[in-house]
Amino acid sequence: MKYLFLVLSLISLNAYSQYALTPFAEVQGTQLREIKFEDVTGSPYLFDYWVKGKVTTKSGKHYADMPLKYNVMDDKLIFKHENGNLMYFAEPVTAFELLNPDLNILDKYINGLPAVDHFNNASYFEVIFSGPTSLFKKTNKKIVESKQYGSAVTNKTFNTTNGYFILKDGNFAKITPTKKTILALFPSKEQELNEYLKKEKIDLKNDSDLKKLFEYLNKI
Repeated sequence: MKYLFLVLSLISLNAYSQYALTPFAEVQGTQLREIKFEDVTGSPYLFDYWVKGKVTTKSGKHYADMPLKYNVMDDKLIFKHENGNLMYFAEPVTAFELLNPDLNILDKYINGLPAVDHFNNASYFEVIFSGPTSLFKKTNKKIVESKQYGSAVTNKTFNTTNGYFILKDGNFAKITPTKKTILALFPSKEQELNEYLKKEKIDLKNDSDLKKLFEYLNKI
């Protein structure tokens, strides 16, 4: 259960009005030189442009309205300093939020979760829903190579994949969000699950619908 309490404390980022924000100019960072993948189609970043966001560091400092990029391939968060330099955070970042340009909402990301697969407690996961049974998403990017038939040219592309993970009773595990899997997580709520899926026309491949579903199943 200690991991659940950790998660619940970390993802209370939406209460930023309760925090004393540190001026953006005071953030400490280490300058980096951005690597250009000129021969690769796509980007290693979640969004290939700067987005405004919020950051919480290990010591409890909070920053808002920062221009941020999340390097998915390296699992690193970077920011653009007021002088224009690209920077890594000198202090470990425990949680951050990024403005989702498609939905105009802040998506939350945290680390400190139990190790699973090839991820460790420094890996960032997106919070889809937080509760007794919490749902997270992990986005991965890697470079894949391919050749068209008869061509000597090798094409390189950033390939994006997503995985979903459950935290329940202190256990952190990867799942495929299907009706069968979700029923196994809530075995006493089969009737409610079936009715809700039908009534709300829930798409289990849609993160917003998954959030609605887990919110409903956790409260009934």
